[in-house]
Amino acid sequence: MSVGFYRQTPLRANEMKESEQRQAAAALESELGRPPRAVTGWPIVVELIAPRRKGTAVNAVVSPHPWEKPELLNATPRAQLSEQLENDRRSGKQAAVLQKLAEWWLNQTRDGHLRRQLDERSLRKLREIPGISWEMADRICLFALGAAIAPVGRAALRIGCRHGWGELESDREEWQHWLQQWAAAVPLELSQLVAWIDQVGERWCGPRPKCDGCPLSAFLPPGGPREPEGSG
Repeated sequence: MSVGFYRQTPLRANEMKESEQRQAAAALESELGRPPRAVTGWPIVVELIAPRRKGTAVNAVVSPHPWEKPELLNATPRAQLSEQLENDRRSGKQAAVLQKLAEWWLNQTRDGHLRRQLDERSLRKLREIPGISWEMADRICLFALGAAIAPVGRAALRIGCRHGWGELESDREEWQHWLQQWAAAVPLELSQLVAWIDQVGERWCGPRPKCDGCPLSAFLPPGGPREPEGSG
């Protein structure tokens, strides 16, 4: 495999033109603002796997939180960790996954410093952790490790298909190349582009598109969004 573990293969249909990439990015920035630069590190893993619930009161204050460092997390009995996560408005059910991730993370360190360069073996082990999807593994690599690996989720697939920038049957590597190429053309950090994609997916491009007000609506093909079968 090439850098980032993915073939540099273009999408099979209606590849996004460079001028369109820049114009679309400008429209996203105008509506959503430039996303902050990614802050990498172990705390990002916790936020991805067990984010705080919104609108829930904190039952107790635990300081320091055992999940702030992977060493502390691994040393905490699972039942106790689960309870403390719940007290911090997080899902206690994620305790087992977090401990597996902490083990993987510690294996990625040497002399206390994180090895930023992932190899195929370490990436495979991350994806093999029960409860971690390929998309989530890629999110961890991008947002927590700073690796140029693009997570391909429902938002990216819906946006790409509905705008004619890709086909649903294109493989993951092709979709990842689309996102990597788009970020490089702007230029923009890949994590910032993915953050925009996530926001568009949450606000406008869900199972049923809400194109009014969407910053990408001007880039839809004639006749409106394309809806290939199986895209929901």
